[in-house]
Amino acid sequence: PPSPENPFGTTQGQYDLYYGIIWGTRTAYRIGILVVVASILIGIVIGALAGYYKGIIDEVLMRITDIILAFPALILAMALAVAFGPGLDSITLALVLVWWPAYARLVRGEFLRITSEDFVEAAKAIGCSDFRIIFRHVLPNAIFPLIVMASLDIGSVVLTAAALSFLGLGPPEGYADWGQLISLSRNWIIGTAQNPFAYWHVWVIPGIFLFLFVMGWNMLGDALRDALDPMIRRR
Repeated sequence: PPSPENPFGTTQGQYDLYYGIIWGTRTAYRIGILVVVASILIGIVIGALAGYYKGIIDEVLMRITDIILAFPALILAMALAVAFGPGLDSITLALVLVWWPAYARLVRGEFLRITSEDFVEAAKAIGCSDFRIIFRHVLPNAIFPLIVMASLDIGSVVLTAAALSFLGLGPPEGYADWGQLISLSRNWIIGTAQNPFAYWHVWVIPGIFLFLFVMGWNMLGDALRDALDPMIRRR
């Protein structure tokens, strides 16, 4: 149980929960930010090409996107993580391959809307290159929904990564990771016959930190949506 030497107590294998929670935060930020940034970059490229050029390019890219979206995200990420082998890098790569289609569809929808505006037609009329129109005129007007979605997704990515780590697909035992800490507590959820809550700390404390992390990013995403949505600002 918690003590002055171990403020959060220890878990199975006598791993210090305080150490695991604090350094596990670094792991959570690493996975969340890397997955979201990589997914945004892939989504921008594919969504911009599909939404700007339309036609056969749009059909091919969106059908590939639909194939990935047809699979449940957690199941597909699990299969990819198994194929790549256990480890933090495998989880990160698997989540990137699962997460980018949502950004691609969002960017495509924004490009389809914005490219029909008069200022884009005017840019084409004066001879601006496709590259300049995409990155100078269209993308800056399509970036705000991406920011909101990214802030909401960081918590979801970390929660999914914790689930994969809980299933044994994450880093090796002893690495600071919230999902692994919760996995180590499985055998200690029910304490002794005299005190069923004798080992409450092994699952309550990691669960609280994971809950607060995800809730914090969701609240940030809601705040950004309220700040960047012109319809809400107009009220």
